[in-house]
Amino acid sequence: MTFFRLSILILLVTRLAHATPPASDYELLFSDEFNGDRVNERDWDFRLGPRTGTGIDGLNLARNVRVVEGHLVVMANREIIDGRSANTGGGLISKHRFGYGYYECRSQPFMAGRGVHTAFWQRGMGGLENNSIFEIDSHEIDSTQKIACNNLYVDISTKGYLELAWPHRGQVPLQLPPDRWWIDAYEYTPDGVIFYDHGKIVARAEFPDLVAQQNIWLTALNGVGHVDADQQPGETRFDYFRYYARDYPGATLLANGGFEYNQDKVDLERPVAWQELGDVAASRVVRGDAEQGDFKLRHESDSAYTVTTTQTLQFIRNGDYELRARVRRVGGQSTACLRVSAYGGPDLTLAIPSSAEWAEVRLPSVPVSTHGVTIAVVSVAGVGDWLEVDEVQFMKPPLPGQQPRPSRSFAYREGEPLWQLAQAAPISFTGDEKFYFFGRNCGLGDTITVSFVMQPAKRSDTFPIARLPKIGRAGWGVGLTASGDVIFRLGSHAEHYDVVAHADYRTSVATRVTCVYDRGTALIYLDGKLTRRVDELTFTPTDVTAPGRLGANSGLYEAVGDVTLTAAAPPAKVRRLQNYVGSLGAVRVFNRALAAAEVAALSAESP
Repeated sequence: MTFFRLSILILLVTRLAHATPPASDYELLFSDEFNGDRVNERDWDFRLGPRTGTGIDGLNLARNVRVVEGHLVVMANREIIDGRSANTGGGLISKHRFGYGYYECRSQPFMAGRGVHTAFWQRGMGGLENNSIFEIDSHEIDSTQKIACNNLYVDISTKGYLELAWPHRGQVPLQLPPDRWWIDAYEYTPDGVIFYDHGKIVARAEFPDLVAQQNIWLTALNGVGHVDADQQPGETRFDYFRYYARDYPGATLLANGGFEYNQDKVDLERPVAWQELGDVAASRVVRGDAEQGDFKLRHESDSAYTVTTTQTLQFIRNGDYELRARVRRVGGQSTACLRVSAYGGPDLTLAIPSSAEWAEVRLPSVPVSTHGVTIAVVSVAGVGDWLEVDEVQFMKPPLPGQQPRPSRSFAYREGEPLWQLAQAAPISFTGDEKFYFFGRNCGLGDTITVSFVMQPAKRSDTFPIARLPKIGRAGWGVGLTASGDVIFRLGSHAEHYDVVAHADYRTSVATRVTCVYDRGTALIYLDGKLTRRVDELTFTPTDVTAPGRLGANSGLYEAVGDVTLTAAAPPAKVRRLQNYVGSLGAVRVFNRALAAAEVAALSAESP
């Protein structure tokens, strides 16, 4: 081999071994290259115990996880444990928490037989950490499946945020390199999440102001769907995990600084993402009369009390930060302040003034030099003394002319779309199996609206968006025909009624399609103009068995509990749909019927 050819080969191997952050100002703050001879238990916990549910029956064991040849290796095996057959796997969970930044992992998922679910993801732990707020799945790969999942879920409450849809559940065709080493990454920012495969953007989750520090999980579950036990034992390998941070001036790094995350679904005496010390019963989240949003933090007790509400940030960039909060108090507290510690200097305090009116307090300079900080609300008080705090923000100072971003509530607001996607930029579909799931609760009930901007690349018989069960009369879909018609389908794949607008839609031209169902009346609007109306229909979209799909609607894949697997063969009466080719943008699904004026306003927004 010539020197030139050898140099090119080395260059290619080097380029395949890692990607690079999408911006030059990212700073590497944590990495594990798995170069030792054992798991570093100062940084990682083992994922242990059973993982069961719809389509899943596995057991995670520490002995299945080891470091070998510079890789983290997770074994998948069929074993006899306590006299019973078990599908065993495992993984690691970081002891550390990470916030906004760029996350990258190189892995080699087990693909020899069905049943193993490899994932690189981020989620809180709940429990004492109390930081279970969302889940980002950089990738979920089910062995032998030709599709990978790039997901974002809001997952604050174990009771479930039933009024919220999945913000983003993207299913992207999987193309593993010949050596099966997969370089996967995501960029978690104040504007949402960007997903990368081998340095290329493959999906975007537009979900602004999702703020929290959570744990990293590197896992290989066994027992997902059908298991090809004759192909086990097998292994998944992880080559490295790296976390990079950058500055976001004006964007707070504190989770739940507005105390809106609890809503009424999480114990109000345990503010999500915060820890309580001392007389913990004296601290709680309270609804009403907040400075911002609906909720605030209140310290009060019918006896003398000392309580601290605290949150620690890890792996943040060093530099100058500022602390802001809205506060008020009444009483003779001996201590009533916000305290800043563990940043690399002496503790700093920000007194809460005595006033029944809301006021802003600000600590303009916190010189962080430890890549971390602890923020606390502290009260030492007597009977009848109370203080309230809202909009606690810790951030790099806003740029000139920039205002700090307000805290966000994840509560559904009446009248808003229950689900939306591709608001900033349209999504392109090429006719392959790329699609986005959306929740079974979207477009549900006797009044619904589905609206999007389409730009088809070709005419075909296809359904760009649908939530159609296989059988029954209780779903819906919006379709196109090769002859140029737009269809509003009510019912299911097997039994349905098609409301048809003879539209003569054009390729390569953006068209806003809005379909409304209002207690038996179906309406199709194109660019805000009513094109078709049918009354006295008896179909009502009340099915909750079928998740929705945007993009590919062939039905080759289906949601099985938390995972995506190859679908079973459809009933004889069900014909698989062609996949959409073109772009879709400004997608919104409502659980109400928009009035004509609202439809016109949507159309006016269209490009």
